[in-house]
Amino acid sequence: MRTQLNAVLLLLTSICFAAPIAPALAADGDRYLGTWSGSWAGADGSSGHFQLNLARGSDGKLTGSIAVSQDGGGSDYTSKLKNAGFAGDKFTAAYEPPDGQSEIHMKGTFGSKGGDGDWSLGTKDQPSSHAMASGTWKITKP
Repeated sequence: MRTQLNAVLLLLTSICFAAPIAPALAADGDRYLGTWSGSWAGADGSSGHFQLNLARGSDGKLTGSIAVSQDGGGSDYTSKLKNAGFAGDKFTAAYEPPDGQSEIHMKGTFGSKGGDGDWSLGTKDQPSSHAMASGTWKITKP
């Protein structure tokens, strides 16, 4: 009986001391951090390219920026992501284009070398409002 008790105590002690040594699990999306290059297409026939930069902030939250250009000229711009996140390989993000009146929402799926999804342009701070424009995007890791 005493031998079994000692064995159980040894096992519990080992678990308690080993736990802090175990490697920390990466946060959702950490494997997708870095710079990605992509293209977008609007339902209205518009198209362009973008560069998405994803990083983990000092507070542990996903952060980044997006640089967008439109084919055939137009208004190129860079915006900071207002929010971004991963749940496994599912990605969501939002940012404001320079007009200050609207917000673009992205959602999609990432893989090790690329991803794709949908985007929609709506009224700022009203994610349930009717989309003024929408389309698709594709992204690759250069």
